[in-house]
Amino acid sequence: MVDESFGFNKQENKSNHEKIDEHIEKGKAIAGKVADDLGKTIDDIVVNLKSVQKDVDSKINEYKDSSISKIDVDVVNKDSVYYLVADLPGVKKEDIDIEISAKELTIKAFFNSICQNIKDECDGVSKGYDYLIKGRKFGKAERVINLPNKIKTEDIKAEFNNGSLILVLPQVEVEKVKINLD
Repeated sequence: MVDESFGFNKQENKSNHEKIDEHIEKGKAIAGKVADDLGKTIDDIVVNLKSVQKDVDSKINEYKDSSISKIDVDVVNKDSVYYLVADLPGVKKEDIDIEISAKELTIKAFFNSICQNIKDECDGVSKGYDYLIKGRKFGKAERVINLPNKIKTEDIKAEFNNGSLILVLPQVEVEKVKINLD
């Protein structure tokens, strides 16, 4: 049948509408797939960014742990005793302060600057020195160590020799209680 006002065949017009509808549905399906893929890609980017953030945070924490104000220590646990060795090169015995509570140990020390070490007049900050290499710590340093078990504070032994602080920290014996089941 021909619509004479426009010269179009109604059957042909209907067929064209069906083809257009098919193309629209295919376009919607493709757009939906693209949206899903885009969502997955964005999720992957977010996961990767979180991973990078964790890596950066880890590096920052490593830097903080190795920064000038930290004292280098090793702590080992053997036979219910913690053994701690702290490196304090150039520090005088009277410039070391150790505090301990039941489960927390704090070591404070003062490292002399180069001008103090070579007996030059200075205010402790080495002004006027042109460093070629600057790798030594100076100034106040502190290290706080949280221990997993309580310490027998009355039995602690401490020794300072050749720039090494050695602490022997006996742990409080934890009483084990047997629980009977009903």
